[in-house]
Amino acid sequence: MNIFSEVEKLNFPLGEYIVVGSGIMGAYGLKELKDVDIVATPNLFEKLRKSGEWQEVQWTYLDHTEGIFLRRNNVEVYLDVNCGDENPTTEKLIDSAKVINNIPFINFKQCLRFKKAYSKNKPKHFKDIEIIEKFLENNK
Repeated sequence: MNIFSEVEKLNFPLGEYIVVGSGIMGAYGLKELKDVDIVATPNLFEKLRKSGEWQEVQWTYLDHTEGIFLRRNNVEVYLDVNCGDENPTTEKLIDSAKVINNIPFINFKQCLRFKKAYSKNKPKHFKDIEIIEKFLENNK
C-alpha cells in the first residue's frame, strides 16, 4: 500500500489531522503497511461521522473502551492515540508533525514512545521498536 496515495485520496485539510501508527515507517519504506491510522481534530472527526461514509466502531482496546473511532476501507480515524503515560493532545501531535509530500506524519521519536507504550499490551510492536531505534541511530 502506498501511504501517500491512500492519504491524498481522503482530501483532509492540512492542520486538521495527522497520520499516526506505523505511517511514518511506511513513508520511509521501513515497513509495508496494511492500513492507515489517523488522529483528527474534533471538528474533522465530527464532519466525517456526520457524512455517513464512515463506520462508527466502539472502542474495545484493553484500557480504552469508551467512545468510538471511524473506519472506512483500510483507514481508521481517531480523536486521540493515548496509551498509558503517552497522552499528547491532538494539537500537540499536529504541531510536532513531520510533513512529507504535504502529508503530516507523527515524528519518529513520538512514534517510538507510542510503540513502547503499546508494546506492554501487544508484543507485535517490538519489531517496529527495533527498526525505529536502528533508523534513529543511523540518522542522527
